[in-house]
Amino acid sequence: MKWLHAGRRSGWLCLFAMASVTELAHADIAPPAEPDSGALEEVIVTARKVRENVHDIPLSVQVLTGERLDEINLSVLYDLQFEVPGLVVNSLGLNGAGFALRGVADQGGTSASVATHLNGIYLGSSKLALARLFDLERVEVLKGPQGTLYGRNSTGGTVNFITRAPEDEFGGALEGAYGSFNTVRLQGHVNAPLGDSAAARVAFIGSEGDGFIRNTVDARRFAEQDYWGLRGALRFEPGERWRIDFVAQRSYDDGASAELWLPNPEFLPDPDDIHLTTVNLANPFLNIESDNVNLTVDYDFGPTQLRMLTGYASSELNNLDDCAGLPMLQSCVRGADPSQDQQWSQEVQLSSAGERIDWLAGAYFFSGEADGHFFQLLPRLNPRPLNDQFSTADDTVWALFSQSTLRFGDGWGVTVGLRYSDEVTEISNIGTGVRDNQELVVLEDDQDHLSWRLDLEYRAHEGLLLYTGVSTGFKSGGVTAVLLPEGDYNRFDPEDLLAFETGLKGQWPEWRLVVDAAAFYYDFDNLQVTSVYVFDDRVIPEIENASGAQVYGLDLAASLQLSERLDLSGGIVWLPNREFVDYTSQRTNQDLSGNVLSRAPQWSAIASLGYHQPVGGRGEFSARLEYNYRSKFYYTKENLESESQGTHGLLNLLLRFEAAQGNWYAFASGRNLTDEDYFHQVFLQSTPGYPDTYEVGLGFRF
Repeated sequence: MKWLHAGRRSGWLCLFAMASVTELAHADIAPPAEPDSGALEEVIVTARKVRENVHDIPLSVQVLTGERLDEINLSVLYDLQFEVPGLVVNSLGLNGAGFALRGVADQGGTSASVATHLNGIYLGSSKLALARLFDLERVEVLKGPQGTLYGRNSTGGTVNFITRAPEDEFGGALEGAYGSFNTVRLQGHVNAPLGDSAAARVAFIGSEGDGFIRNTVDARRFAEQDYWGLRGALRFEPGERWRIDFVAQRSYDDGASAELWLPNPEFLPDPDDIHLTTVNLANPFLNIESDNVNLTVDYDFGPTQLRMLTGYASSELNNLDDCAGLPMLQSCVRGADPSQDQQWSQEVQLSSAGERIDWLAGAYFFSGEADGHFFQLLPRLNPRPLNDQFSTADDTVWALFSQSTLRFGDGWGVTVGLRYSDEVTEISNIGTGVRDNQELVVLEDDQDHLSWRLDLEYRAHEGLLLYTGVSTGFKSGGVTAVLLPEGDYNRFDPEDLLAFETGLKGQWPEWRLVVDAAAFYYDFDNLQVTSVYVFDDRVIPEIENASGAQVYGLDLAASLQLSERLDLSGGIVWLPNREFVDYTSQRTNQDLSGNVLSRAPQWSAIASLGYHQPVGGRGEFSARLEYNYRSKFYYTKENLESESQGTHGLLNLLLRFEAAQGNWYAFASGRNLTDEDYFHQVFLQSTPGYPDTYEVGLGFRF
């Protein structure tokens, strides 16, 4: 089983922090060399959809390896932002999650600016990205527009989640933990060979506990960690040239991980307690059920390799809430019952790697459907429901893409990429609410787009790569069922981004030092912005195309092995400029020129100090102290203080003991040790982050 065996190998703190390279890239990591050998870990990546050493590609890529993910017990998307400088993930309640990377965020529009993928399959709805995370091999974060290989809605970058594949040896693990708010967590996996040419893996996770948000009117708690997930994977190799991977998973979250439980901070019941709210509704809830199925078929022709990826995903979100205690919305009842998304996609890739030239070409097809029922009653405004509407949205996308790298010799190389995309969107909307379209509205929009990239690289010597490049990305345009004052429906153009990046990737084995550095400049055209105004007693959210915006900054990364037992790593992203350029809303005449883009802190950083100590031949004790920092940023384009997040930093401590035989381990963790107050979202409603939390656990391997 050739491929099965190959797969197994697979403030002031900001001033010294630099982005972690220990976890850089969509990676398989070879076993580390002995401490005195002077060698560094080899990191093999598939960020450009072919296997390469991360230090050989002209891209900014960061990855959390499986070992790192196990250490931090990452199970929810919101926690990922505290491991990746420059990444902000915010809660949008029943609308899923919002993403920002290096200051690139969705300022408006109907789609995200950062794409998410699971095992190479694009997730077209942010609700799908909220599925619980478990038994992951790695998480990769590609920074900067990825329009050539990844297509639409990746202007800020791409986040890829890769699950662990079956192996050809029998084994498994079981882990249990108990933590703050009476939270009990259990997870594990079983891996088994099936003859000489196949293997299977089953993984699961489950959690149940009390919530950390308290209620003023009774003893109820909200935002509990109640969820479960189950995944089955099969790998089959019917011959030397074939490999087939099949993965199916289901997850269910009843802990309201995305809910907006609080009002805006100006209306908190107790301004000094962001974990206290007022909920009068008898049975508020938000639950999400997600299914993902993907099939990957690889065939090796010899000089070329064929890969076919088929994916299906669906989610169902049900929600009922009372608008989280806003005074002007008393007696509000709002819900989605349900909001459903489903999609399927097909991608075909053909690639070849040679001594002088590497190339990849492919075709892509995507079909997505969204159906929703939204209800909202505000008795203080109107005894009738403001909204009781049904809506659909169908997307059909196809694309052709190609990318080639040519090496000239003497260390020089050039990469050229091109992608053509065609998108058709059809929406419908009808309702009986006061603000709804009383008659059926059906609208269609058809757009095409050309994305490209050009990278020049120079390998000065073994271990030092210099590169510069220019690339483009786009965020889909479209149409909404919002009726504008002139009688037309709201249509908007795609958002375009032109990006320049210059950087270096260096390794100095004699010092056990790895450094990555990049300077970047982003120029937006037709930036999508949502403006809200009142016309004829109607609240109208209109998506406009702003004249532009600019972002530039530095992204630095380093790791240093201080001694055999002590290591230091960290990261920093600095955005001295991230603002609108000459933008005045055509509807509201509001001048936003010079305003800071939303979810774009000037500084974001993480620093980590790790220590390893053998314990008398019985095993190894390890400790890791982490600090992540963000300067102040705004959640909305208006830059209102009431819709901002102040400067904050989170301090974590992770302790672990690994038995010498590797058959059991114990761990303890404390997060947000200084009990810092912070939010995942601030607007009319808000979502607070966790206070200080603690967990202890025990794991067994067999």
